[in-house]
Amino acid sequence: MSCRAAPWSRPSAIPRGRSFPASARLRNPFGGLNVWKNPILKNTWRIGDVPMMFGLPSGLFRCMASSSSGDGGFSRPQSADETPMPLYSWPDKQRPRVCILGGGFGGLYTALRLESLVWPDNKKPQVLLVDQSDRFVFKPMLYELLSGEVDVWEIAPYFTELLKNTSVQFVKDSVKLLRPSDHFRREPGGSSTGGVVHLQSGTVIEYDWLVLALGAEAKIDGVPGSSEYALPFTTLEHALKVESELKMLERRRFGKSSPGIEVGIVGLGYSGVELAATISERLKNTGTVKAINFQTTICPNAPPGNRDAALKVLESQNIQLFLGYSVSSIREVYASGDSSSMVTDAKEAAADDKKLLLELKPAQRGLQSQVMEADLVLWTVGSTSQILRLQPPDAPYVIPLNGRGQVETEETLQVKGHPRTFAIGDSAALRDPSGKFLPANAQVAFQQADFAGWNLWAAINGRPLLPFRFQNLGEMMTLGTNDAAITASFIEGLTLEGPVGHAARKLVYCLRMPTDEHRVKVGISWLAKGAVDSLASLQNAVATTFPRPTPTTNRLPAAAMDPDSEITFDFPPYLCQYKSGRVFRPGSNATVPAGTDQLTGVVSKDIHVGSARARVYLPPGVDADAKLPVIVYFHGGGFVVGSPARPSTHAYLNDLVARAGAIGVSVYYRLAPEHMLPAAYEDGWAAVQWAATLGDGADPWLLDHADLSRVFFGGCSAGANLAHNMAVRAAADGALPKCVTVRGLLAVHPYFTGKEAVGAEAAFAADVRGFMDRTWRFVFPGSLGLDDPLVNPFVNDEARAAVAKIPCERVLVCVAEADVLLKERGLWYHRELKASGYAVELELFESKGVGHAFQFDNLHTPEGVELQERLVAFINK
Repeated sequence: MSCRAAPWSRPSAIPRGRSFPASARLRNPFGGLNVWKNPILKNTWRIGDVPMMFGLPSGLFRCMASSSSGDGGFSRPQSADETPMPLYSWPDKQRPRVCILGGGFGGLYTALRLESLVWPDNKKPQVLLVDQSDRFVFKPMLYELLSGEVDVWEIAPYFTELLKNTSVQFVKDSVKLLRPSDHFRREPGGSSTGGVVHLQSGTVIEYDWLVLALGAEAKIDGVPGSSEYALPFTTLEHALKVESELKMLERRRFGKSSPGIEVGIVGLGYSGVELAATISERLKNTGTVKAINFQTTICPNAPPGNRDAALKVLESQNIQLFLGYSVSSIREVYASGDSSSMVTDAKEAAADDKKLLLELKPAQRGLQSQVMEADLVLWTVGSTSQILRLQPPDAPYVIPLNGRGQVETEETLQVKGHPRTFAIGDSAALRDPSGKFLPANAQVAFQQADFAGWNLWAAINGRPLLPFRFQNLGEMMTLGTNDAAITASFIEGLTLEGPVGHAARKLVYCLRMPTDEHRVKVGISWLAKGAVDSLASLQNAVATTFPRPTPTTNRLPAAAMDPDSEITFDFPPYLCQYKSGRVFRPGSNATVPAGTDQLTGVVSKDIHVGSARARVYLPPGVDADAKLPVIVYFHGGGFVVGSPARPSTHAYLNDLVARAGAIGVSVYYRLAPEHMLPAAYEDGWAAVQWAATLGDGADPWLLDHADLSRVFFGGCSAGANLAHNMAVRAAADGALPKCVTVRGLLAVHPYFTGKEAVGAEAAFAADVRGFMDRTWRFVFPGSLGLDDPLVNPFVNDEARAAVAKIPCERVLVCVAEADVLLKERGLWYHRELKASGYAVELELFESKGVGHAFQFDNLHTPEGVELQERLVAFINK
């Protein structure tokens, strides 16, 4: 095939449809994308009786511009001949149109490469990037989410954030159908369109050039039960789901010596090995990782240096290797706490723990079949191409595929027979000079994106295209916190292991981040985290390496330790305090500034509220005279961690405020142990009074838009405790201005406790109650302990009477099914509130299959959306 493409030319002028009215409401298939305010999506096109060909055979696709006087909204397709269909409107009718499907390494980096090239006049293409997610995911670092080394924003930034300084347009949608037309013979002077793409929302995109970078999907339906009980690990959603499951298992085992957590991992390629090392390090002595592999070795295609380093790590940790086995089935059973009995009927074992049984079949001679138990199964083998299901039903082989469902391409990355279509990444079948298929990894996609961008430039400008040549620079893998292995192909026999390999790997990946701005943000964040971790490690190393001198009568006793390394209080997973008074919080200290949220359009600002501080949120598109409800919100974190500026909390408030159409006041309350309770309660009350007085009569957002007859208190975990106690304080005569009506209290996964166990708490080990008492006294040294009404609101008649007087018209209590420590207290709070004499409306909502405070890391999952919609309905009732 020639490496020269025909010069780009435009079809005849296309009639314009009428614009959407400015008053149109957001009811569209693009999720959070406000298409009404996006000029790229402003025209309506309809299928009708006047044909417009777009260079396609009339039997394949017909469109016309509607001249009717409807409302201009998108219509859902019902048939190919009569139903209106929205056509994506490109902003420029003359410049080339490049559609990129898939926003992974191949798709996003191709778009950025096109943006960076120098183009002749009127030849710079319009680039549209389509992906089913609103985030780009740096997949090689998903494992670090499980170890806590990275935050979601670092490895999964929003496309809108990455593309804000470019001309690349982004649409969140899924691909339904491909109809290329660049394989048809073209008449001289005729249309040069490359074809059309149908999206799941019903939108149709006409393009001149197409890039297929859709990647592959996890294939987990290979054996009976695998699709029902195993979790893949290829997307951000998968990683967050695994993190949620691990947290749930850790909470269930909290305070129990046995049985330990058992995690099964199917497949020991790179992904399986990295998962096994990361999870085993996380579980330490509380669990076991059981890893299964068909071959008798791990990472069979890895360089020997990486494989040896990985094997050394796996053998040193609590990992059982089942080499030479395949999984024949997975089924669910219910086991008693000591695993001495198994039943298959959940009704017969309502209080028992769920277990998964994996039937292992030998793949090598000399091995015996086995049955393996696990609490969680992760599936890392097998993938399937998306292209096969996207072919048009009347032309199922229009895009040539190999036996694995990958697109057959030329050396120039053009699809065979389709000069205007390129395929890269996992979507493409390309071989190296030895005839082997190129691996489906980020390194290949990086390099292909660079070539695809250049070859699109060359094709549009009538220049020769370059054949793609893959340069293997080496391979990297993480093996846990501060441990990795790197083998560079250009230095034979060199493998960097341990902390050196870990640092080199993070440096390479930081440099590979998509944009300069994101590179700098991530680099600064990693340096800050590394500095804190290094300082703590250095202090411990110094204390170990240089012990105190032999004691004399004038020196400290031998038992004395460095006061800056001796832990006096451990409050997992939040903090530990040293004898010197130093406090170390192992979690992320990342914060995000206030401002305009790109996803929701919510605007926020940080402001002093009386003697405290708060972050105030205003929803988008508020009319000048609109009056909105006010939500005073308190974050969780055991009174010792968290802030409104924490990325997950900030994103949560943006979403809640946008959905509810309310003003949000998120409180920066002081944290223990630097500021012991009741400091947080005083800061919370200062914020409530500030909001109730319209910002001391000086805040323009509250003055213009706050409806003080619709005030709500809300929070999660310790924040729900704060919200409850603010409601109790608001019941006092004259506590709030008479114009203020507290309409509701939203107590999500509330943090309450007490000396006496309630419900399923009776099954807790004895030291759990002691832990709850120690942690409460740690944050509130002057407290009465677990009988303090602040944490046990129904401890006596006086406390019960105070709760019954809370001025809220309605109370919503939310619990999580897998919240082992606090679910029973949430149910107890709901029961006791009703029994206390509180006679107004009381609601209870339970999220199924999820753990404590799950919504912050799983905001857009079905469970997260369901909880958020329940809160919004409560506010707007």
